[in-house]
Amino acid sequence: MSLRERVLDALIDGELGRGLIVTRQDLMHYFAKENPATTGVLLSHSESDFGALQRPTHSQFTRRVAEGVYRISPAALAARMQERNLAF
Repeated sequence: MSLRERVLDALIDGELGRGLIVTRQDLMHYFAKENPATTGVLLSHSESDFGALQRPTHSQFTRRVAEGVYRISPAALAARMQERNLAF
C-alpha cells in the first residue's frame, strides 16, 4: 500500500488530521517509523490547485492553506473511501 493510501486511510479512520486538514508535523509524527525524508515532503509534493482547469493527477491530492498545513482533496478522500467500499 502506498504512503498516499495510508495517509488517506488514517484520515478516514480518524487517526490523523482534523477533518480534511493535516499538518506536516502530525504526518511525520504519525508515520515516525517511515523515512522522514519521504514523509516530510509528501504533502508539499502532492500539492495541486483544486481550482485549476487542468485535472490534478492521481498523486496531487493536497492544497497548502498555511505553512506546514494542508487540506486534503475531498475527491481524493471520497475515491479512497470508494476503493475501501465505505459509504460516503
